[in-house]
Amino acid sequence: MRLVRYGHEERVFVGSLQGDKVTPLAAPNGSGDRELLELAMRRDADSIGPELSVDEVRLLPPLARPSTIRDFLTFEEHYANFLQGQRGDATIPDEWYRTPVFYFSTPHRVFGHDETAPRPVTDQLDYELEVAVVVGKDGSDLDEEAAIDAIAGYTMFNDLSARDIQSREMALGLGASKCKDFANVFGPRLVTPDELPGEPGRPSARLAARVNGKPHGEHRLERMQHSFVDMIRHASRGSTVRAGDVLGSGTCATGCIIELAGLYGHDAYPWLEPGDVVEIEGEGIGILRTVIGPRPA
Repeated sequence: MRLVRYGHEERVFVGSLQGDKVTPLAAPNGSGDRELLELAMRRDADSIGPELSVDEVRLLPPLARPSTIRDFLTFEEHYANFLQGQRGDATIPDEWYRTPVFYFSTPHRVFGHDETAPRPVTDQLDYELEVAVVVGKDGSDLDEEAAIDAIAGYTMFNDLSARDIQSREMALGLGASKCKDFANVFGPRLVTPDELPGEPGRPSARLAARVNGKPHGEHRLERMQHSFVDMIRHASRGSTVRAGDVLGSGTCATGCIIELAGLYGHDAYPWLEPGDVVEIEGEGIGILRTVIGPRPA
């Protein structure tokens, strides 16, 4: 299933998006988060009304309020390129290959397809080309089979980042915080695992990004060092994952400006400016479009 939450006639619905047609599947009283997750886990539903053109509705983030957002670091080439650009040494620590490390981001600043993302006070605003897995049921200390069974689906994730703030924060020995907590962008839909090729928990898809129509990074989703199953198992170890948790893959290789500029220079890949349009795309998942908002007064 290719599920969306959408607004129509001042109501929120959950539906299936195929091509340019939306089929309504549920008319919830609330946000629709619970209904979307239930449909994703069941992977079957009947229409409750006539099809609509996607132009007649307003696509919303797949979840209005994720339970939590964890963002990982799973692409080896991205990490090596980042280290080379920042430190002049692409050597990856051995522990990274053993541990699917992550940080927590805020679930309170979530935006969807074609929305304007707020801009913090920064001179180095960056996008990130990622895919997120959404957990569909609660669990602790999950084994591989249980982790696969907990996957509700996948969505595109643009983890907007203020790199000048990030460099100051990371120098203090803690993880990312204020550089990340102003906008998490998800969408345009949640795609259940059966819709994508590849292995369980390691789907296959071409990933690409564009800024104002100009091609930026491109990579393959299956090149993750740590799979989505690895991520879910690690998150649940000695802890709990819950339905509605979002786990980001981390940036794919060449999937952000700081990496591209480190390779090719900032003249070719400048930081994002107000009004810029960022598109990140996952084959079989869709195109997530974001407009960059104005500088704070």
